[in-house]
Order: sequence, then structure tokens, then C-alpha cells
Amino acid sequence: MNKKPGLLFSVCALAFVILATVFKLHFPGGNTESAKIAATNVANHLFVCPIADSTWDSVAKGLSILESYFSMFVVFAVIVLLFSWGWALYQNLLKDKFVVDAYKNPWDLTKIIFWVAVAFVILVMTPNHFRAKVPVRSNGQASEWVLCEQSAPNARAVRIRNTK
Repeated sequence: MNKKPGLLFSVCALAFVILATVFKLHFPGGNTESAKIAATNVANHLFVCPIADSTWDSVAKGLSILESYFSMFVVFAVIVLLFSWGWALYQNLLKDKFVVDAYKNPWDLTKIIFWVAVAFVILVMTPNHFRAKVPVRSNGQASEWVLCEQSAPNARAVRIRNTK
């Protein structure tokens, strides 16, 4: 019987995300109609989508200010964590017997650091974070879009010469 249901759920969720990504699974619905361009002009166009501003994006922008401080905190915590694991190992080797209690605090600290780091990365990394932002000039005005697939909802075909 599994005594760690949270760990099992995390592993299953991670496996599902990996499988969904590898096999390009998506939720049904949405606009799947693609932008139409003549086959001779496809090489002269990029497909761009508007940047969706959402609550997630504003939270990520707010937390991105703290990203370097958080990185320093994680490095410091990992160094302390390595020393605590090393100290527990040293104590067990010194006594020449295995004492489980020596590893209780390092293991708890490992779990806390790991889940705090995962939560922070999830909050900071939005889907738009991983997309290439493209400045597009149209009618003399520049706006910022992200590259996307031809079949993506709200995809527009833009001539390459109108991008920077």
C-alpha cells in the first residue's frame, strides 16, 4: 500500500503532462480553422498570435522582479541542504550504525525547497514566456505579437518584411 499519495499524484500528473506534450493532445473545442495563404506565398509569411494578457501574466510579471533574489535563495538553500545531508551521513558513519532520525530534517527541508521552487517556477513561467515575441509593423504602428502555428486560434499571417 502506498503511504505517499501526494508523491504518487505528482508522478502521475507529470507523466500525463509529458505524454500530452509528446503526442500533441489538446482539449477539444476552440477555433481550429487556419489562416489561408497561397502556397507560393507561404515562404514570405510568419504566423503570429496576439499576446493574451491575463491574470496569470500580470502575476508572472510581478514575480519576475523577484526572480534573481529567488535564484539566490534557492542556491543558498541547496548549499545548506547539501551540508545537512552531509552532516547526517557523517553522524551515521561516526556512530557506525544507521540512524533514520538523522535524515528527518534534511529530507523535510528537501521537500520544502523542491515544492517552493516548483510553485515559483509555475507562477513565473507563463505560456507566453516560452514563445518568441515579434514586433509587427502595420499601418505605421508597431505592436508585439508571439509566433504561433498556422492552425492556432486568432493566428494571422504577416509578411516577413513587416517584422523586425
